[in-house]
Order: sequence, then structure tokens, then C-alpha cells
Amino acid sequence: MMLRRRLIKTMLSLPFGAGLSGQGHAQAIADFGVLKAGYAQRLKKILATGELPYVDMESSCNPTRLDIDFVAKNMDQLNIGLMALSADIGQAEFKKGMRFNALSEKLVAAYPDRFIPVGNGGQPPALTDAPTEFMDAQEAAIDKRQIMCLGEYEFRHYPSPRQVKRGTGDDRDVNVPIDGPTGHRVFALSEKNGIAFQIHYEIEDGLLEPLEKMLAQYPKAKVVWCHLAQIRYIERASRYSPTYVDGLIKRFPNLHFDTAFGDSASIYPLSHQRHARIWASDGSLASEWRDLIAAHPGRFLSALDLGGDRMDRMASYDQKHRYFLKLLPADVQHRVAYRNAWSLLFDEEFA
Repeated sequence: MMLRRRLIKTMLSLPFGAGLSGQGHAQAIADFGVLKAGYAQRLKKILATGELPYVDMESSCNPTRLDIDFVAKNMDQLNIGLMALSADIGQAEFKKGMRFNALSEKLVAAYPDRFIPVGNGGQPPALTDAPTEFMDAQEAAIDKRQIMCLGEYEFRHYPSPRQVKRGTGDDRDVNVPIDGPTGHRVFALSEKNGIAFQIHYEIEDGLLEPLEKMLAQYPKAKVVWCHLAQIRYIERASRYSPTYVDGLIKRFPNLHFDTAFGDSASIYPLSHQRHARIWASDGSLASEWRDLIAAHPGRFLSALDLGGDRMDRMASYDQKHRYFLKLLPADVQHRVAYRNAWSLLFDEEFA
């Protein structure tokens, strides 16, 4: 409570207009050291009850429709420790000139012990129609210590299953070369500032070499490849396997993977394939993927992948993620759930 009062007092002391959505001109969001202490206290409080907290490192929302109190209440009910909830810039905001949405300031001011200040989602229209302006705004937010990590960048993204079913997926068939100007800027920004970013990068044979080249060129960039083993067209991904991922992990020490994927029955409607390849036919973890995670327990992160059209489904997403965690060895569960995210954010072990 004292932490929350301190941060609210700080926010109220800012000049009117500071922290509002716009071009990235907001004041520093809060003392990261204060936030860190609050995060640790919350995680330890949940652990003391015998429950397993986790850090959701990949969720996003439409900030104009977000019910912050609803999300916070659900986090308490579900024992979710922390959440990196990023704001997506929609068409309406983009047309008004928005290149940075300061939602994180509102989240941290309201609930400083549970929300991680994170940059905006790198997706259309901002990333595709105004990439330089968008990246300028994200970099300004880093410089002003508004954010601890960058959001999820969609370099190659197929329409989601929900968008396909609604017939609204045309604008999400995204193909931004990861080794193009925008990719180089994101990787360089991460390497320079030591902060993590996420990539949505469909798994296809032709896309693997450009990613490997970028990882080799920017060895200190902290990259989180979202959606481990999510393959939407298996015929396009002959190279990807636990053995391939094992090789990447051994070659690139700053490459991580998040564990946001569908359940064993999830079907991608365009290919009619079960695209969460981590599952065995009986609904358990495929042994080769389980063994990979156990062999490299420090390289995998919890994530829910909530979005603006499914924030009301936190409970069901939590249930599915906890089912996955329970299939891992006990010590690995804690690494994946919160310890790895802590190390990624703070360059130290959780204690």
C-alpha cells in the first residue's frame, strides 16, 4: 500500500498532460528500484501461500477498452504474479498521430506491484506504415526510463485463428523482413540498452537463416521468440525441431522462448492443422520438447498471449498455462514461471 501511494503521489505531481498518449514525451514512469522491490514482495507473498506465481511476459490490449481493475482482480484470484501488458496502437489512434501509448504509466500508477512497464506492440499500422516514427518513440521511452522492456514485434505474422473466423485478418498478414532496417534497429536498440524484446516470427524454413544472422550480428540483444513450437504449416517447417532449437540455445546465449501456445486441440483454420506442436497425441507434453525445456530450464518464459479481444478469458488461459507448467519437473516449473523473467528483466537471480 505504501508503494502504491508513493507512486500515485509521483504521478499526481507531474504537469498536466505528462504521461498521456502521444509522441513519447511523457515523464519517467517511476523508480525501477521501487518497482522491483514491489514485484519481489508480491511474488514472495504468493509463494508463501504455497501457490506458484508466474510472470506473463507477453500480453497486449486495446488501451481504450481496458478495464485495469478487472485485470488486477483476476491476477489476484489466479495468483498471477506480474504481467507485461503492452498497448497496441490502433488505426484510429495512429491516424491521429499517436506513435507511443503510455498505458504503462496508468497501470503502474494504479497497481505498481504487478504491472511491468513495457513498450507498445510492434504491429500494423505503426510498424508497417511509420516504422521510423514508431521506433523513435519507443527509443525515447527507453531513454526516459518509461519502460523496462520492449513489446512484441510482428516480423512475420499470419492472421490469428480468431481473425480468420471473423474475416478480419487481412491486416495481420504481416511480413517485415527481420534483417531489414526495422529489424536492425530493434536488435541494436536491445543490445545498446540491455533490454528484452519479443518477436512474433512464424516458423518456416525460409525465415530461419535471416533470424540466425541477426542473432549472430547482435549477440547481446535479448530476444524472446514467442510461441515455442507453434507451426501453422508443417510442410513449410521441415528444419524446426527440438534438436534445432537446442542448437540455437547453445549458439545464442541471449535467445529465449516464451510458452504461449494453443492447447493440444487447437486448430489453425487456414491450414486445418494442429499448430501447437509441443503436445503429444494424448494431450501431454511431447517427451522431446519436455526434455529440451528440462535441459535448458533458464531459457523459457511463462506467457499467456492475452489480447484485446480476449481479456475476459484470463481464467481459461491461466488454467491452460498452469496445466503446461505442471507437466514440467518441479524445479523447472519455478524457473519457467517467474525466475527466468526476473533474470531477463534485472540481470540477477530472484532471491
